Amino acid sequence: MSQPLLIEHTHQPVYRVVRRSWADPLDTSHSQKRRENRWNMPEFRALYCCCSEWVARAVALDVFRLAGIVLEDLQPAYRPQLAEVSWTGQVADVASAEGVAAAGFSPEYPAGASTLQTQAFARTCHEGGVEGIVCRSASLARMGLWAWEGTHERWGEVAIFVANCEQAPALLARRRNLAWLQWPGPRIK
Repeated sequence: MSQPLLIEHTHQPVYRVVRRSWADPLDTSHSQKRRENRWNMPEFRALYCCCSEWVARAVALDVFRLAGIVLEDLQPAYRPQLAEVSWTGQVADVASAEGVAAAGFSPEYPAGASTLQTQAFARTCHEGGVEGIVCRSASLARMGLWAWEGTHERWGEVAIFVANCEQAPALLARRRNLAWLQWPGPRIK
């Protein structure tokens, strides 16, 4: 297994898309329920966040697109909200070209990377005490973005391994309306 390139993840806030019915937006138990998540397994939890509002919009809209769901058809308890989270820490870089190569993935990552590969890398990082993984957004890739240029805040996601965190993630705000989803797509009430 490749050795991760470690970097300091310092920009704040990070953003988490949550369901309206979730009492605690920082609850990581949801990450252990789906076996197809990229960066965790049932053995450990990850707090999945986005590095910008733009990425959070793309993630939410991608989930609806993949499920064939129209936002207006969702029952209120399932409508998304945006949580703003304060957190900094040392993460494995799977965002930059150098980080992707150090992690052992192809330069086209996230294309071509299987869940088994990403989970194996995550296990190595988690067991090594790494606080998380910053990566290219698979949602943006599915929507056609393949220019991973500039700072990762524009197109990155971060999976925070809360059990390894020196500083626990803290909730800054929870946006209960859907205004954060209104751009760049059609108007949503």
